[in-house]
Amino acid sequence: MVDFGKLRKASKKEKSPDPLEIFRRLPKPPGINDLYNSQAEVLKSWFASRNRKDTVLKLHTGGGKTLVGLLMAQSSLDELGEPVLYLAPTVQLVNQTLDKAKQMGIAAVPYRTGQDLDESFVNANSIMVATYNALFNGQSKFRLRERGHHQLVGAVILDDAHVAFSVIRDAFTLEVKKKDDKDRYQSLAGLFRKSFSDCDRLGIFDDVVGGQEYAVLEVPYWAWDEQIGSVREQLKTDSDKHPFHWPLLRNELHLCHALISRDAFTVTPIVPLIRTFPTFSDAPRRIFMSATIANDGDIVRTFDADPDEIKSPLTSRSLAGVSERMVLIPDLMKFKSDRESIAKLAKWTSSQKKGSVILVPSDKAAEDWSDDANVATGSAEVEKLVDELQSGSHFGPAVFANRYDGIDLPGDSCRLLVVQNLPKGTSNYELFRAAALAGGASLVRMLAQRIEQGIGRGARGSGDHCVVIMSGADLAGWLAKNANFAMLTSATRAQIEMGVQISEAVESVKELSETIARSFARDPEWTEFHAETLAELESGNEIDEDRFSLVSVERKAVNLWQDGYHEKAISKIEKAIDSASGDVDRQSLGWMAQLAARIASHWGSQERADEFQKHAFSFNRNMLRPRVKPPYESLPAPDEQALAIAKRVEEYRLRQGLLRSFEDTVSHLHDEASATLFEAALAELGRFIGLVAEQHDTNGEGPDVLWLLPIRCGFVIEAKSRKKPKNELTKSQHGQLLVAAEWFKANYGGYECVRVSMHPKNEALKNASAEASHALTYENLAKMVTETRILLTEICELQNTGSDLVNACGRLIERSNLSAKKIASTYFVPFKQIKRNAE
Repeated sequence: MVDFGKLRKASKKEKSPDPLEIFRRLPKPPGINDLYNSQAEVLKSWFASRNRKDTVLKLHTGGGKTLVGLLMAQSSLDELGEPVLYLAPTVQLVNQTLDKAKQMGIAAVPYRTGQDLDESFVNANSIMVATYNALFNGQSKFRLRERGHHQLVGAVILDDAHVAFSVIRDAFTLEVKKKDDKDRYQSLAGLFRKSFSDCDRLGIFDDVVGGQEYAVLEVPYWAWDEQIGSVREQLKTDSDKHPFHWPLLRNELHLCHALISRDAFTVTPIVPLIRTFPTFSDAPRRIFMSATIANDGDIVRTFDADPDEIKSPLTSRSLAGVSERMVLIPDLMKFKSDRESIAKLAKWTSSQKKGSVILVPSDKAAEDWSDDANVATGSAEVEKLVDELQSGSHFGPAVFANRYDGIDLPGDSCRLLVVQNLPKGTSNYELFRAAALAGGASLVRMLAQRIEQGIGRGARGSGDHCVVIMSGADLAGWLAKNANFAMLTSATRAQIEMGVQISEAVESVKELSETIARSFARDPEWTEFHAETLAELESGNEIDEDRFSLVSVERKAVNLWQDGYHEKAISKIEKAIDSASGDVDRQSLGWMAQLAARIASHWGSQERADEFQKHAFSFNRNMLRPRVKPPYESLPAPDEQALAIAKRVEEYRLRQGLLRSFEDTVSHLHDEASATLFEAALAELGRFIGLVAEQHDTNGEGPDVLWLLPIRCGFVIEAKSRKKPKNELTKSQHGQLLVAAEWFKANYGGYECVRVSMHPKNEALKNASAEASHALTYENLAKMVTETRILLTEICELQNTGSDLVNACGRLIERSNLSAKKIASTYFVPFKQIKRNAE
């Protein structure tokens, strides 16, 4: 018998670490004869620069990223002779990677829970494939730095690195959940009640802890420093309940945010403390693989990657792996499409034995679909439903809440994907960060990444296809805005551009279903249009180096702080703020200034901390209010209404998007909305009609909402939106309005003050003495919303630009009741006294 093994050994030459040569020598499974050009291109580029510590590799989903990662892993194993670790976000992806390795004849072993690390991996004979959680946890078999004898590796391959951001954050996040341990939750939250009282936020603190408010509150860092010993003792007592998290945080609580929500007390680091794991941080090669998502800044923030090395990712202009997606945006169509019509389309798709999937931003939003679809809640239900869709035993409609990543639904498992409304964070940290950075470019990047991940759940590679319905006024408005659209990758922009053209041509629900059917039927007119237009519009992604600047400084500053170099950390942040270009948004500058204040406070330099916190608050009023109240900065004088409206209109690529944003805003102007949402929407309504406005009363003084008019007049508004119709304006409520008016007069000299209370009706108790004040009733608010809608619709139908648009806006405003001279007399009514004289 021929001994092939002996013959192989006899003829064996020295291994080449070139991944292209490795592939050439591997046995090929049926269907794989050669690499895609895009795969070969990035492998060649990587091999030429393989000794960089950090490398980012981007290929479109379905572009053969896993095989590329395995070839780089094998190359590193052969050349360095040291263990190589391949990480993926989920067990499902780990198994897919192991299957691919087996197909290609690449030696790979799985990480096994409850067992020692495989000797074949330790001896550098096989690649180990594991989840991120296998490495990053407080009981890691790879060992923490402080425990010594850690497992060293020559290279770490990080698959779906963008998906892993939340996974890594969760690994370092300890939560005391109210439902699991109410006493401990209340004890920890109670440590900080006084600090919230001191900064005039006791009302919202009590509402959050009491379960009436959904906000996420950050504990002021000065209070956190004062109570950190008490917190450590309480958490240490319960350390057995948090075995995978407590070892990572017990020495580093000063580097953490403490967050309080109605559901949990959360401790999470400012940035993941990744250096705790030398297996990762000391690896000479770290390769971050991802689909083509535009925002790489979080690779620096999460993984402490070198920004200079990842500014130029390995990528290919090839469209290999770009799935065919017919994007449809109902809110840009000529008819009104509602949830019920989309539900019918989803059911019809499922009846054709084609998967239909709906992604919604929250569990609460998922409940609305319970009568029309199978709603999966919890990891076990999600996994089961995904398996059923993939196997073809179920075609939906299937609803997933906030699952914008980690779910792969190729082929018939998802032919219709509905992304309903803008994504929102689910963890306390995500909600806190979104609120802190609201209005800034950092939040826009976060949303762009979520949207990209969401639409990528369906078609999963070259040859795959699906229809994507992007539903909801907030999502349509977001996509229509120039600054937001620019944050998406060029391939996604190209598909959305096509989607806009298609959507504007669809005139009825019937025509919408017929259009979808053409994708399902593989109509050559559609497929050829998609292929040709994608090739024309896809232009590659520009590298925006500025996006790395602040995240790099934040990461380096925290590292310096962790090492005890407080002064160096503060100086680095101070220099970055001083040298920031005009393109850096003020929200991010505020975030950085507050980090400097936090470090100075922990160092004991309270005067510097207070100064930095004043700067933080002046940049971004979502930051913590300084302990010493800063002087109020008056709003800028308003432009003429026509100019202000025209400027806003021209922020949008699609003027219809402005209308969708308006509808999203006014959807919160009702008596069931939380006070925070109602006040924010009322301020935004003022901006829509060309006024300068702010939601002011976050510090215990001033009105809830302030509108400034270009006629030297200010509307000081107290938004008592949740008062019941039977409740009249009381003496104490009117007193708040009078105090707000006095504050306005002190800060806006030369302005006329109009006192307004948002109230169900214009009745006040006699002792309120409210005759000179005005009511904005729900009835009149509805009239104002309607007239604003009419005005904006007329403006958005104009073809004018520049000064012509300003002039046209001016003519339309003068004809309406929304001109600065008419608002008060049209919509505000004086209060009437009633005889009952009791509070």
